[in-house]
Amino acid sequence: MRIPKGPDRKNGRRIRIERPAIQNFEEENLWREVSKFVQLIPLEPEPNMGRLREIKDEIKKGIYITPEVIEETAARLAIRFMKTED
Repeated sequence: MRIPKGPDRKNGRRIRIERPAIQNFEEENLWREVSKFVQLIPLEPEPNMGRLREIKDEIKKGIYITPEVIEETAARLAIRFMKTED
C-alpha cells in the first residue's frame, strides 16, 4: 500500500495557516490596540523572577530547604499521622 506524500495526500487538500485579514473598521482598531500591547510584552519582567531571586538569597543565607529541614518536616508529619483523632 502506498501512502501519498505532500499535496496529494487526502484528496489533494492542503492545510494553510493564514494571518487574519482585517474586514472592517472595528477590527482595524482592535489590531492597533493589540499591536500596542505586543510592543509592551518584552518590557514586562518574568513573573517568576522575583521568586527565583528570593530562593537564591535564601540559598546564600543558608536558610533554604536543607536536609535537616526536610527531616524535621517529615518527623512532624509522621507524628501528626500517628496521633489518634478524638
